[in-house]
Amino acid sequence: MENWKVEVSYKPEVPDTVGQGILEDITDLGINGIDSVRTATVYWIEGSLDAETIDRIGTELLANPITQVYAFGRENDTETDWTLEVQFKPGVTDAVGDSTVKGITDLGISGVAVVRTGYKYWFTGTLTAEILETIAQRLLMNEVIQTFSYQEPRS
Repeated sequence: MENWKVEVSYKPEVPDTVGQGILEDITDLGINGIDSVRTATVYWIEGSLDAETIDRIGTELLANPITQVYAFGRENDTETDWTLEVQFKPGVTDAVGDSTVKGITDLGISGVAVVRTGYKYWFTGTLTAEILETIAQRLLMNEVIQTFSYQEPRS
């Protein structure tokens, strides 16, 4: 059983309108110094799958080839920006994850045990852990059903 992490984000030439909206909301909170926010939908796929199958899932199901790109691996980030990930707490129903399992099955792919979904955000600018926690709790998550984790930039 392997755990795969697939991130689906906008192509560099496509405006990340979700990220731009979050940046405006951050400014509305009175938080300054953040230059940009980029977003991705994250799929944590657990099952007996190989890289070729994960690539097929990304191509045929998860990413819109016109506006999006996807990347996958086994949890190996080397980020230069602050990153924050939001996901459902254990035991919370993940309807998008359940639908993704069905979509994978509809592609004729077996071996998927579970798919969990969440969001990833990249922040550039002047941040601290405290500012990032405030942004997460006030804008990006529902503490009742979601949890978050973050990483400082690795310079």
